[in-house]
Amino acid sequence: MTVTSRQVEKFRRVVLAAPVSYSVYSVFSFYGSRRGNELAGTWLVAALTSLGHEVAAIRQTLYRMESSEVLRSRVVGRNKFYQLSPGARAEAEAGLAKIMEPAGGNWDGQWTIVQLSAEGEARDGKELVRELMRAEGFARVGPNLFVHPRDRTARLLRAARGHDVAEMLTIFRGARVAPTGDLAYATSSWNLDDIAAGYRQFVKRYTPLDDRARSLADADAFIVRFALVFDYLETAWRDPDLPRELLPIDWPGATARKMAQSLYRRFLPAALAFGDQLSGPAAPAL
Repeated sequence: MTVTSRQVEKFRRVVLAAPVSYSVYSVFSFYGSRRGNELAGTWLVAALTSLGHEVAAIRQTLYRMESSEVLRSRVVGRNKFYQLSPGARAEAEAGLAKIMEPAGGNWDGQWTIVQLSAEGEARDGKELVRELMRAEGFARVGPNLFVHPRDRTARLLRAARGHDVAEMLTIFRGARVAPTGDLAYATSSWNLDDIAAGYRQFVKRYTPLDDRARSLADADAFIVRFALVFDYLETAWRDPDLPRELLPIDWPGATARKMAQSLYRRFLPAALAFGDQLSGPAAPAL
């Protein structure tokens, strides 16, 4: 069975309900990463207008993202080329990992604690580090203090160094020795009921697509891929990938991830093909 145009428009509405910046991140994650990690401004306008975003909103978003160090750019003649900054690229990688990489598996009982200095300059760099920790599923347990059950230090340090804020981070790895057990601590630090409800809603929404969609037109696959990622990550951003022993017995996260991964792989070739078809020079110049 095929997906109808009405169903595709429902997925388009999912994309348009999110900030334009989400589409910028996402297009770099799946397309830019395969095209040298750099995209022309004209191509970005063409790609994002195909999703339904307004040109003025795209221009404003690119300007704001560059001003806040999310994007970096270079000018060649009359053309402007963009790439994600180190912190933004790490956040995009964290999102893709939540879909495409397997869950963390066995747990060594070690927790990661990150203290972010409240002092110093480089506000944009510090904010990007905070956003990356949010994307990784860190729980905030105090002023500028964050915790995670897995070792997420490599990507975090790479991003921090890319924005010259690594000296503002103090990172610890170790076991808890508090009176309450790890299960109680995890339950109090993350809203597992809410995360589980989000995963169940995702599975319910995308099961019909999983059953029907054997193929999509390239332009439709381009839209559906964005909607799929936005819907899944809306929940997965908050998921710290807790070990099995700290999860409820009927945890739906594995089912949701398997479905997201399967659909992503199915629609990726057509989405990439559509990206290759876009004519950047024909789009409004930035």
